[in-house]
Amino acid sequence: MVVTQGPIAWEPHEPTGVGGDNAEALAMAHLFSEFAETAVSKLALYRRLCEGAATDLEVAARLLLAPPDQQVPNLLLAAVHDVLLAGEQSPLAQWYPTVLGEASVARKVGDGDDDPWPHFRTLALHHPQVEMHLKTARTQTNEVGRCSALYPAIWSVLANRGPVGLIELGASAGLNTDPTRYGYRYLGDQPITSIGPKAKLILECQLRGIRVPQMPPEPFEVASAVGVDLNPLNVGRLSDSRWLLACQWPEETDRCAQLQAALALATVVPPQVRRGDLAHELSSLIAAVPDGAYPIVTATWVLGYLSLNRQRELLGELERIGRHRDLAFVFAEQPERIPGLPMPPRSDGVVDGRSTALVAMEWVDGRRNETRLGDMHPHGRWIEWLEGPNVWVPVDSEPNPLFS
Repeated sequence: MVVTQGPIAWEPHEPTGVGGDNAEALAMAHLFSEFAETAVSKLALYRRLCEGAATDLEVAARLLLAPPDQQVPNLLLAAVHDVLLAGEQSPLAQWYPTVLGEASVARKVGDGDDDPWPHFRTLALHHPQVEMHLKTARTQTNEVGRCSALYPAIWSVLANRGPVGLIELGASAGLNTDPTRYGYRYLGDQPITSIGPKAKLILECQLRGIRVPQMPPEPFEVASAVGVDLNPLNVGRLSDSRWLLACQWPEETDRCAQLQAALALATVVPPQVRRGDLAHELSSLIAAVPDGAYPIVTATWVLGYLSLNRQRELLGELERIGRHRDLAFVFAEQPERIPGLPMPPRSDGVVDGRSTALVAMEWVDGRRNETRLGDMHPHGRWIEWLEGPNVWVPVDSEPNPLFS
C-alpha cells in the first residue's frame, strides 16, 4: 500500500535505560491493558500486542522514553509499524496488511509459530529507529473520517454568516483543515449525500439516534483554511506520509486506504499548516482571517493531550479574542480527557459514556454559549446528532459503544 525506502541496516542492541521504577513501568503496562480492552479490542493483532506489553514490564517501560504527553500505547505501536513500512525485514511483517499490500493475505494471529508477539518484542526493545521514534515522534493520527462530523458541525454554527475562515489546532499534515475537500455520504433510514465539485474522496458515516444534522445545499464557502501544529508533517515527504500511515491500525484496511487517498489529494493541493503552539498562535491566525469571513476554530482529539493548565490557557485565549470578535470553536474530544474546558451535557440527559463529544462554542457580542451537537465514533465511523427535531427512528437504537 505504500512505497518503502528499503530495509534499514541495524544490529540488535541493549535497550537504553529509561530510569524510573517498577511503579512507572506498571503504570505504562496498565495503559496497554486498557488499550487492549477498549480501543483495539476487536483487532486481533493489536489486541495481542497490547496484551503482550501489558504483561511485559520491559516492553511497557519503553513508553517512558517518550515525553509525558506522548506516553500512549499507540506511539510504540506506530514506531514498530513505521520500521516495517520502511522495509525492515522482520517476520512480524507477515501479520501487517499495510506492509504486505493487497496482493498478499496477512497471517492470522494465533499461538506458537502464529504468535506475532515475540517478533514485536524484538523490534520494540532492540531496534534503534523504534527507540528514536519513542524519544522524538508524536502520535499524529490525521484521521480524515472525523471530517464527517466537522462538516455538519461547521455548517450548524456558520448559518448565514457568509464565508468561513477555518483554523485547525493540532493539524498534523492538515488533512482535516478544510472539510469541503471531501464529499460525504451519511447512511441511515434517510441517507444524506453531500458531494461538492471539489470532492475526489467520498467519506461514509453511519447515522445513529433519532435526529440528523442539517446539511448545506452545497459546500459552504471557505475564504481561508490554515492549521497549526508543533510538528507539522509534509505530505510530500516520504517519511512524513509514512508516519501518518504508521499511526493507523494496520488491520483497518479501509481507514488506511482512505488515508492514502487523502494524502494523494493533498500532494496536488497541499494544505497550509503553520509550525507553532496552538494557544500562542491563535490570535494571529484569527486576525489573518479575511474581512467578511467568520472565524471557526476546530480541534479533533488534540485537546486531551494538553495538560489541565494548557486547556485553561487555550480557553482563556479564546475568551479574550471573543470579547472583541465573534467566532466559534468546534471540537470533538472525549469528555473525561478535557476537564479544563466546559462540556455541556447531552440534551437527552444520557450520562456521558466513552464516546467522543462534538461541541460548538460560540462568542457573539462578547458572550459565550456552548452546545453539545452530538456524540460520535472517535474516527468518524458514526455520529449521533443531538440537536434539532426528531426526524427519523433507526432500526437499531442500542447504546453507543466507544469503538464498534
